[in-house]
Amino acid sequence: MNTKQYKIWTVYCECGEKLVKYRKKGPGRLRKIHRDRIAKDFTGLFFDDTSPIGTDVFCPACKNRIATIQKVNGKYVNKVNQGQLGVIRK
Repeated sequence: MNTKQYKIWTVYCECGEKLVKYRKKGPGRLRKIHRDRIAKDFTGLFFDDTSPIGTDVFCPACKNRIATIQKVNGKYVNKVNQGQLGVIRK
């Protein structure tokens, strides 16, 4: 994976729980978390998840929904709930 085209972002829940280090591609906000771009999964919620499409992903600390599993262009992604994301450190 060519790391020059990616920026590493640390993503937190609104409650402050550290969720993932993510290889963000392109400009703009974080809309989807692709499983193959996760550098480190601090909670184990995203990387090894084999849940079916439509399953909600909840923060282990505050129990609020942070994403929903969807299939986009043949890949399983976590569609992010923008209102539940906290600080993102770039």
